[in-house]
Amino acid sequence: MRTLIVGAGEVGWYLAGRLAREGHEVVVLDRDRDLLLRRSRQGADVRMERAEATSPRALAEHRAGEVDLFVAVTTSDADNLLACLLARELGARRTIARVRDAGYYEPGADIAVGTLGIDMLVSPELTAVGDLESALRVRGAVRVEQFADDRLAIAQCKVPEGSPAARRTVVTRPHQTKSKIGALLRDGRVHLVTRDSVPMPGDQVVVAAPREQLKDACREIDPDARQVHRVGIFGAGRIGTALAARLARRGREVIVLEPDEARARDAAEELEDSSIEVLWDEGASETAMREAGIDTCDAFVSCAGDDRTTLLACTHADRLDIGLVLAVLSREEFAPLGEGLGVDGTVSPRLAAAERILRTARGTGARKSALLTDGLEALEYGITATSRLHDRPVAASLPHGTSLFAIVRDGEVRFPGDVERYRAGDSLLVLARGSHATDLAGVLGD
Repeated sequence: MRTLIVGAGEVGWYLAGRLAREGHEVVVLDRDRDLLLRRSRQGADVRMERAEATSPRALAEHRAGEVDLFVAVTTSDADNLLACLLARELGARRTIARVRDAGYYEPGADIAVGTLGIDMLVSPELTAVGDLESALRVRGAVRVEQFADDRLAIAQCKVPEGSPAARRTVVTRPHQTKSKIGALLRDGRVHLVTRDSVPMPGDQVVVAAPREQLKDACREIDPDARQVHRVGIFGAGRIGTALAARLARRGREVIVLEPDEARARDAAEELEDSSIEVLWDEGASETAMREAGIDTCDAFVSCAGDDRTTLLACTHADRLDIGLVLAVLSREEFAPLGEGLGVDGTVSPRLAAAERILRTARGTGARKSALLTDGLEALEYGITATSRLHDRPVAASLPHGTSLFAIVRDGEVRFPGDVERYRAGDSLLVLARGSHATDLAGVLGD
């Protein structure tokens, strides 16, 4: 697949690197010579060109009309929209634009399809809000996704000290639910589990269960996890205010703490809801949080816009014994540091937007995919009578670096040990590490 990406910033460069590692031909355009020079020193197998992507002549010179995918992710909404419109006119097969203006999206949505003839608009901030809202929905989970027409759900859960699942193999852990652990996240690394895998306190596990049993399955990992009724948010930027509004619509009480006085005032005017309290305090300190009532919250989200300030606020929240602490980080390399500072889960707007883009950009052949963390993806496939795996044994059927997680057959969730052969009509949930998701296309893709 040939891809042309406009914008060598964080989102564009992350996408370029992911697609290049998966064997796609990638060209990145940017007008900033110094930025392109810095990127060239990072060693990615990506061709970079200096160009003005809102110029029809420049796009034609770089064969924008011949690409399979055209992605515009500069910091300017107007430039991204114009570049996609021009590329579409030139003949690009698919176009995707990063657009931060919430006015382009329906309430509660983080993508828009077909607007102005562009295949997809995506907002990093709104996609991050969606991931945060998901993490605050199920007790004990820091991420929740649903598959197979919502019959199957997966959650990313933290393993606390004293967890019934800790220090025991995944097959001997005590549980009453119909659930399965498929992956471990430990010290920033992803491990697909085997029968002998042993979760330890401090790990996070990915667990699958029928949707109606997911909450109980998460409690079997962390029985002391609190139900989230009251949420503290540090930072009243785009993400903080949008998240507060969504949580209030779901009946949650919200305290928003903002260190910038003008921004706090604007947020208070925008968030006119009796269940939302917006407070101004100059710094992120434990004392300020106590005075604001953050210590009474069941969960805390730090989204200050600066990773260091975000993590500092999380350290104070952790000392307040808040049940769930989440951080919004712009740079994934800070995520392992966050784990040592009491952060239970991290959300990256860049990763969130990249997930939505990669769902449509890559040749995995999946019905649905979810990037759970950098290095772990969950993908749903369907088996038909003409599928390569139809009537084949389940055992040892998938490529290295991937693992069959669950099967939904006749509306019932089953796990690999319960099924001997694949059958037409099955929905498969597969976990894939790193770039191995693309290896699944030849086996499971239609």
